[in-house]
Amino acid sequence: MASTDELRVVIVAAGFCGLTAAIECKLRGMHPILVEAYPGASSHGDLLDFVRNAGRVFESWGGGKVGRALTAVGVNAAKYLEFFNADNELLHKDPWPQGTEFQYVYAGHRGEMHEIVYSYALEIGVDMRFNTRVAKYLDTDEKRGVATDTGENILGDVVLACDGPKSIARHLLLNLTESKVNSGYAIFRAYFNITDELRQTSGIAELLPEGEDCVRCWVGRDMHGFIYTWKNGRDCAWVLTHKDETDIAESWFEKTTRADVRYFLDKAKFPEVWYTILEATPEDRLIDYKLVWRDPLTTWLSPTKRAAVMGDAAHCHLPTSAQGACQAVEDAAVVAMCLERSEGDVELALQVFERIRFNRSHVIHQASISTRNIYHQHDWTPEYVAKHPSSLVIPLFDWITEYDVYKEVDAHFDHLAEDVRSGKQGTIEQLALPAGGNYDEMEITANKEVLSDLISKPAIVALEASSARA
Repeated sequence: MASTDELRVVIVAAGFCGLTAAIECKLRGMHPILVEAYPGASSHGDLLDFVRNAGRVFESWGGGKVGRALTAVGVNAAKYLEFFNADNELLHKDPWPQGTEFQYVYAGHRGEMHEIVYSYALEIGVDMRFNTRVAKYLDTDEKRGVATDTGENILGDVVLACDGPKSIARHLLLNLTESKVNSGYAIFRAYFNITDELRQTSGIAELLPEGEDCVRCWVGRDMHGFIYTWKNGRDCAWVLTHKDETDIAESWFEKTTRADVRYFLDKAKFPEVWYTILEATPEDRLIDYKLVWRDPLTTWLSPTKRAAVMGDAAHCHLPTSAQGACQAVEDAAVVAMCLERSEGDVELALQVFERIRFNRSHVIHQASISTRNIYHQHDWTPEYVAKHPSSLVIPLFDWITEYDVYKEVDAHFDHLAEDVRSGKQGTIEQLALPAGGNYDEMEITANKEVLSDLISKPAIVALEASSARA
């Protein structure tokens, strides 16, 4: 059994989950080895939000300098998140975090934020192996690590697979077959810079309030979308969730056209501002990303309990959870703390990690379907939202955002470790900590007419039946 100071932690994939795990392990005296197929920090992506439950992890690094850097490049001058219907009627305004509330909240371009986290990993000396593609996982008493496509073995004491929605670790480590279900939706995505010429366009000017960042959401039948502008109106990103009528490929790089986007805007009768922002977007920046549902896993650990899947590899959230990236960061921080607290007992560390994380992540993961259906299967009016003010919200409740990973591990590691050592029996749901909350605040009961309407929609019913199997 290696001591914590000697522990070699092989981490696969350098997204936010993998980078966070590597940084947290390095700061605790371990030797993380981060293996990534890409040649360096990832610049792809468009819009990403981290709220307080994940943001406090970033804020803890480098005396707060990582948090300050993330704030500087992102949305930092918004006053409200504004909701509109397809007729462009204002439905609801949620205050955007201000002052002390703004601490730990980071939103902006995924690539820029990834570069900041990557740079900090580089600064503290994380061992990163880029251009290194994993072909096989090694998880025996004799060898633990990965074999690359060039035949090299990268070995350690524990393996953390953070290889995303299309994880090969689920099959190679957990012996699972692919369980993906087409959610029936895809999401148009775009990020671009607003030129001085574009700023003079009347439709664009509406999204550039003087001295403020703009954060807006529109909800309609079978479609919802967000438009963000920030950096004094210089950066713009937008996302538009729509029906997947052509069964596109599951890829970050699936190109689309303005005509494709315009077809769905017409169908949902979205307002003119969306057509304006579409025309302003360079066509080579338009991506159509397939939204796939994968069933929750019954365990995140390999049979040896010396390897684990984490982040999207373990629980791939639909965007309407508003927590996919945050839950990945929570996973990463918790596993590092458990490895530290276990003093080299990897099997103990990973079992406690799973019991801290499983139910919380599962409940948040599952809720993303219901949230999306509530957005899409209702004709929203200002009168309805005034009557049911909690029916149209981003589902970020206090039990989610005020969760402190450091306090949770301190509070629960010892008694969960004793459960593991004593061989306490039960399902993972019974052995794990309670989720900590639910989604009753969304006034789902106020949307009975919305949910009952779903019974006649076989694709959605099949999806939700699939998601309930676990």
